[in-house]
Amino acid sequence: MLRSKLESVLGKTGLVMAVSAALLAGCGGGGGGGENTASGASGGAGSSSLQAVGTGPGNDGEAHRFLTQATFGPTAADITRVKAIGYERWVDEQLATPLQTSHLGTVEASSTAQGTDRPMVNDVVYSWWTHAVTDPAQLRQRVAFALSEIFVISTTNADLTGDGRMVASYMDMLSNKIDGNYRDLLEGVALHPAMGAFLSHRGNRKEDTTTGRIADENFAREVMQLFSIGLIELNDDGTPKLSNGLPQETYTGEDVKGLAKVFTGWSWFRPAAKASVVWWQCFWRGDQCTDASQSTTAMSPYTQEHSISEKRFLGVTVPAQSSPNPQASLKAALDRLAGHPNAAPFFAKQLIQRLVTSNPSPAYVQRVTTAFRSSGGGIKATVKAVLLDQEARDMALQSASGQGKVREPLVRVMHLLRAIPHTSDAYSAAKAANRVPYYLADATDDTVAGLGQTPMRAPSVFNFFRPGYKPPQTELSDQDLVAPEMQITNETSVLGYANYIIQMLDYGWGQFNNSTQRIDMRFDLSSFDALVDKPTAASPQQLVTAVAQRMLGGAPSSELNALMLTGIGKMPNVNATDRRRRVQSAILMVAVSPQFIVQQ
Repeated sequence: MLRSKLESVLGKTGLVMAVSAALLAGCGGGGGGGENTASGASGGAGSSSLQAVGTGPGNDGEAHRFLTQATFGPTAADITRVKAIGYERWVDEQLATPLQTSHLGTVEASSTAQGTDRPMVNDVVYSWWTHAVTDPAQLRQRVAFALSEIFVISTTNADLTGDGRMVASYMDMLSNKIDGNYRDLLEGVALHPAMGAFLSHRGNRKEDTTTGRIADENFAREVMQLFSIGLIELNDDGTPKLSNGLPQETYTGEDVKGLAKVFTGWSWFRPAAKASVVWWQCFWRGDQCTDASQSTTAMSPYTQEHSISEKRFLGVTVPAQSSPNPQASLKAALDRLAGHPNAAPFFAKQLIQRLVTSNPSPAYVQRVTTAFRSSGGGIKATVKAVLLDQEARDMALQSASGQGKVREPLVRVMHLLRAIPHTSDAYSAAKAANRVPYYLADATDDTVAGLGQTPMRAPSVFNFFRPGYKPPQTELSDQDLVAPEMQITNETSVLGYANYIIQMLDYGWGQFNNSTQRIDMRFDLSSFDALVDKPTAASPQQLVTAVAQRMLGGAPSSELNALMLTGIGKMPNVNATDRRRRVQSAILMVAVSPQFIVQQ
């Protein structure tokens, strides 16, 4: 449905405006969405309609579809590999592959190359683009990005904008926790100084009845609402539990108050070398207790500021403590959150949404929930269950109602960069000097000439979009289907995305490189030259087929094929400039097409 809605108008008007109109009429608009909704409806197909799925792709198209879900974009080498060893072995191989370079190492290298020892937010952007496009550990990168959109921090926060090492360390932590379980991940998130800064529980002080001070409740609320159990009690298949026909809330304001006291007394890491320094200097990171490791190391407990009063939350009681014990309080809280009946389906459904489809069937969610529980919350086992499920792999489901997802702009552009050869002057220079390489990327927040997204820069803890978002006054909403990524889709953003692709093709992208006196990154389209080298009638179709194969993994739809042939056929083909324009136009037309934007 998602793709057909977009394709329905492509033959009636110009391509970019058609995409804009179709997105808005069929899938877009404004409005809000919750973290889990009271709706029991879901798209996709139940287990009874599934066909048997083989152990590996039967052709390049099936491999391309799988890799679109599991990577930032298929390459020819990826397709060859997954066809050779099959889906499961490929997943195992990828999850056993460590990052090529840590994000922390990359931001430190990029800041050093620019003459500073203090990585900033721009260095984080360089690192994210570099890893997303070039790192062989593609599945780990893709899952880490998915986790970053669930366990959200943002460089819109003033503390994080000025500390690229802290943000890079958080990104590395998410990647490393893929090797563990959900409980480990939750603790890594809770104690990381970046999350402590973003949700204000770093330096959280115990209550004071004399002054009326209470514990900061920000993280306590969000760790339940967004990171673990959601707002509504769930069945194992992700549908709401009902009582008298109504959904039941998972927590109350009293639960927030009790949990907030758990997160008192946690603040900046206290290095062993600072053990003799008065405690409050380290708690507040005073002049006598400042160390570079504090940006990248889990927060330390400070008994002096931990609440000793009774803490009640989610049916658990941490008794009043004769001596402050922040570690014991934290363990009780995280054990409860990770072991809550909601945690498995809440996490399972969001991971499916981030990788495969916005509207998984209850049966699909149930199977992933079972894998989560059977593995003790293992992240690898859950990822494998998401990607290898029949509902993800059955090619017959591509056209099923509600199947698939709109791909967010960042993911589309990463796919394009992995499909089409390109160069980066900064990356090439660093490799030549045997340094950690990086792209001189730029922020892409601008919705008029950018993507409306910059990595690790969501506008709030609710990410760029919310998992329960339903575009209002659309057929999707009428059928109780969600389309999270449509929350950042409107007339401006659709045209902004098209403008950004045009800029990439015409001028390059990223920051101005002072060493080379030009924009850092540019496409290398020479591999298409032979297809447009002579003005024969067949050349346009050959070019269309070649570009579609690279970007779509197969033939374009009949509507897209006709549009591309008409457009390219009218373009001159006399000299090298003309040939380049033809290739650029073919890439642009695919990049803004529903067939590319919507992942089926």
